Amino acid sequence: MTEFVDMPKLECPFEKDENHIIIPEIKEEYRWVFTKESIAVVKIDGTCVSLWIRNGRPYAIINRTQEIDIWKKGSFRFLTGIVNAIERGYLKPSICEDGPRFGELVGPKIQGNPYHLQEHLWVPFSYLREKYYYKFWDGFIEEEIEGKSDKEIFENVSNLFKSLWCIYKRRWGLEKELGEVTSVNEDSKFYNSMAAEGIVVYRKGYENNYSRCCKIRRDQFSWYKGIRH
Repeated sequence: MTEFVDMPKLECPFEKDENHIIIPEIKEEYRWVFTKESIAVVKIDGTCVSLWIRNGRPYAIINRTQEIDIWKKGSFRFLTGIVNAIERGYLKPSICEDGPRFGELVGPKIQGNPYHLQEHLWVPFSYLREKYYYKFWDGFIEEEIEGKSDKEIFENVSNLFKSLWCIYKRRWGLEKELGEVTSVNEDSKFYNSMAAEGIVVYRKGYENNYSRCCKIRRDQFSWYKGIRH
């Protein structure tokens, strides 16, 4: 019998205070995040879902560790999201190794639908890593991070987040109907803004090892005014 496992919890590279607000102190095990060993990928706001594959065929859909009964009321969106992903070529099960493929389910009934989608869509993390990474990141590391103190790194990352666009929202052409990216956006689900929810940082050479990843969210900074996770 298969034991379904959850996606490893992604930590933040900065320490936090008693209110879970990040502070200008980098955790030693995550200093690589602020070097050119890192890849910054847009974090999208959905629910974590894994597709389990055996012999090139999907056989289970898991939300965290709960297997989804696609015939149960309210669960069909999971199947719809997976099918839409395969139809779009986000994943080709026939060439996948056995085991889980993790991703994010987004759409009309997920987190307030911040991407304004008409149907549910499952987005594999491997696809986000390939298509939705921030190309400026290496230059940012070189110009704003290298040789800096923890405090300076923190301030520069904080300033970056205040105007960081969600490149996944750009994919759906939402610039004209959504508001500006500002530090005072009070929409906790980013529904009315082009702001990125956050970034997921992968270590080069370990892209498929999620235990080596970490994340930084917009709502972890003290200047954020909306409802926090």
